[in-house]
Amino acid sequence: MKLAWVSHHLPRAVPTDNPPTGLLPGLYAGGAEMADDEVLATTPPDVEVHRVGPHDWAQAMDFDRIVITGTDLLTDDAMRTLATRHPLVWPHHQQTPAQARRELFESARPFLTRSQAHSVVEKSWSGVVSQWCHGAIDPDCVTPGVKEPFALWAGRDHPQKGRINARIWAQRNGMPLRELTNVPRAQVLDAMAVAEVFVYLPKGHDTIPRTLIEAELAGCRIVTNADAGRRDPGPIRDVLAAQITNFWTWTKENA
Repeated sequence: MKLAWVSHHLPRAVPTDNPPTGLLPGLYAGGAEMADDEVLATTPPDVEVHRVGPHDWAQAMDFDRIVITGTDLLTDDAMRTLATRHPLVWPHHQQTPAQARRELFESARPFLTRSQAHSVVEKSWSGVVSQWCHGAIDPDCVTPGVKEPFALWAGRDHPQKGRINARIWAQRNGMPLRELTNVPRAQVLDAMAVAEVFVYLPKGHDTIPRTLIEAELAGCRIVTNADAGRRDPGPIRDVLAAQITNFWTWTKENA
């Protein structure tokens, strides 16, 4: 099966140590780019994936199956035309309400969000009920270490990521706070391994922060709020393994 993967969530051609304000250093500007690459790394051998940028969307119409993970740069005409192919649609962040986007969601087979909380957010304006997929996260990406009495906040240097909220929480709870931003991911995971608490109190909806899953794998006590989507209940390794199985099953069965 030849699959067109339509998105603007592309890794950088060259990693950078000095990203624009609010973006991550390295190969990925944010979690959406990483989410795409991690799922694509699990592509079954009978699927041939071709990445298609939003301005070249028309090329996707010639493929056996279409997956769309980024709608932001698609025109209304593009979304309505792609909708005729009943693509799998899996946006990674809260979407901007628009009639053409609603029609795309309605036509999707299936329409996926990132978490149950994300599904509620998108249904609130589009009326479309989704299933959801957290993405592909390696459960062995971090190993719990000997915990130390400090709280950790780690994220992009962006107001939505709740850095000030984390400082307020730490001060109120009398706990030292270590803040990490614009550092290599390996450094964040090393800090998670020994942090007693991971604090993430976003100021707006975050579909499913991968840092919360990583912090859970690291054995941290998690402090968060209702704006952060959470993983499905159940043993974490079983939940994470099911995401990839489900994603490729949905992709193939609707081709």
